[in-house]
Amino acid sequence: MAETVNLNPDKVYVGGINKLKEWPQDPASKVRALLKNYLELDNVSFLFGAGSSINLGSISIAGIPPQIVTAIANTLIATDEKKEGEDGILFQEFKKIIGYLQPDEKVEKDKWVSYPVESLLDYLTALSFVSSKNPDMLDFKNIEELIRVIKKALFELCDLDTLPLSNKISEDVKNILSKNRYHFHERFVKKILQRPLNLRRVNLFTTNYDLAFEYAFDNLGVKYLDGFSGFNKRTFKPESFDYDIFYPGSTTQGKVHRIEKVLKYYKLHGSLTWISEKPEPQNIYGIKEYPIDYIRSKKGIDDGIFGGLMIYPSATKKTYTLEYPYSELFRQFANAIVQQQSVLITYGYSFADEHINDIIYQSLSIPSFTLIVIDYFGAGANDKPNENIRKLLELDDPRIIIIQGENYGDFPFFVQNLLPDLVEIDNEIKLSATLKQLYEDNKGAIDNNNQSPDPVNPIIP
Repeated sequence: MAETVNLNPDKVYVGGINKLKEWPQDPASKVRALLKNYLELDNVSFLFGAGSSINLGSISIAGIPPQIVTAIANTLIATDEKKEGEDGILFQEFKKIIGYLQPDEKVEKDKWVSYPVESLLDYLTALSFVSSKNPDMLDFKNIEELIRVIKKALFELCDLDTLPLSNKISEDVKNILSKNRYHFHERFVKKILQRPLNLRRVNLFTTNYDLAFEYAFDNLGVKYLDGFSGFNKRTFKPESFDYDIFYPGSTTQGKVHRIEKVLKYYKLHGSLTWISEKPEPQNIYGIKEYPIDYIRSKKGIDDGIFGGLMIYPSATKKTYTLEYPYSELFRQFANAIVQQQSVLITYGYSFADEHINDIIYQSLSIPSFTLIVIDYFGAGANDKPNENIRKLLELDDPRIIIIQGENYGDFPFFVQNLLPDLVEIDNEIKLSATLKQLYEDNKGAIDNNNQSPDPVNPIIP
């Protein structure tokens, strides 16, 4: 007998073994069943990276996009005496800084720079701190302006409502997103909210600055606890992470009921709508959340507001995670995944953030912790394999499940075909049990009717 050949280009590794080789028939249903078991644990957390927003027009910031380089080159400052063909002072300083950080890099307008934006912001923030203590120590006199220009350009690159959809998505997906840009985010949220109400709220963590999930929550009427409170003046109050939402019952016995559409939402690297302001008694941390329309309206009128955007990635250094609100957000992340019987499911996260990785690796010391990684490219499947995910794969740990490939790792495909619909599955199980019972009852009735009164001459059905 010929050996079964599995032609599925995607992979599902459990403890280093590709289970799809054992699932030649309807493998997607096997993956759904696998994920269902983990989604019904008491402690479920998701961590989303840039991959979840790529289809909506967002771009990778593993390097410095040409839009940011061009924005710096086109920005003139008061001391500029720019002559034809010469660079402005801000662009000169930018090129000099990149030269220090990456000597072989050639910086040109409208071209990618391979040095990561996140690492650059870390470096510039450190320079800003040194300059604030002693301005004469640095040759660079426009660090704050450089940070402002980069943040403004990042805002524009992550403001999903204003961006064209990715040109790499299929026509079917494009048609869906053209009607509702946040369709798949909404569908994801609907599915995870189907968990039984006796379980803890789902924790949704993201390193993205964009508002894809916020739009999805609003469209669905989902309440989310994100660390901010207030209406006209929304300020950061970390104690709100410990709140929950209930509504009173219909009796006078003091019973309350848990509202279904609620989850906890944490933006680990900040947000397009968070602005750092001077602390005051009503805002002791100096962090305020503004409507995105308000921030958009400041472009070209009061560009200074972009300097206060709280998007400090700190991907390669851990310094700024010690400051508010990042210290609190990372504390919440650590607390969520170190609980007993916890699962963390990552999507589009490249494992480039050392501080996040440290927390995940520490959690692997807990026997009941499970890590599920959804990876679009797959370890070693593209020109630049993700070494961090490859190392996880090589651990051969059955508590580490890696789902990867251009289909299984694609956000629309994952949400539609792999993420289980718990209500639908439960209904299928009930229907199957009902049909089985009906079949057995009917078979029993037929057997009784077919019994021969004469055992010597039985009736053959």
